[in-house]
Amino acid sequence: TTRPKREGEKNGEDYYFVSEEQFAKMKEENLFAETGSYRNWHYGSLKKDYESGNAIAILTPHGVRELQKALRNSNCRIFTAYLKVPRRDRLITLLERGDDIEEAYRRNISDIGQFDGIESEADFTIYNEAYHHSYLTICRAILEELDKAEKRKEGTSE
Repeated sequence: TTRPKREGEKNGEDYYFVSEEQFAKMKEENLFAETGSYRNWHYGSLKKDYESGNAIAILTPHGVRELQKALRNSNCRIFTAYLKVPRRDRLITLLERGDDIEEAYRRNISDIGQFDGIESEADFTIYNEAYHHSYLTICRAILEELDKAEKRKEGTSE
């Protein structure tokens, strides 16, 4: 990402923080599987990060669709889990982390169309109203569903 680090974030752990110039060069070299922008900052994930088959990415619906397109002819299998959180809850989170109120409202409104239809495209949906589920609970649910999907693919029963 080209955005500045937030307090407590670590380069290489939370994100890889790069300059606008670095990001543009990487994009020109076709290194990204997907990219997106928010508040004039750029985000992207590298194609090479998906080569191991064990990557986890948190993406917008647009990012998921770009990733699927970029990796269509590779051996990578993409399993999508949609974390469905009510717009109100997302808005509260944006404001609590210090986003500008007008920008948070604009983003909240833009999410309306952006997320339309994604639930039917995802392999699995987790409803997380008011962020009641912990990261651990969400990870366990995704892993369980991924395991079920693998068993269905292999033709074995659960």
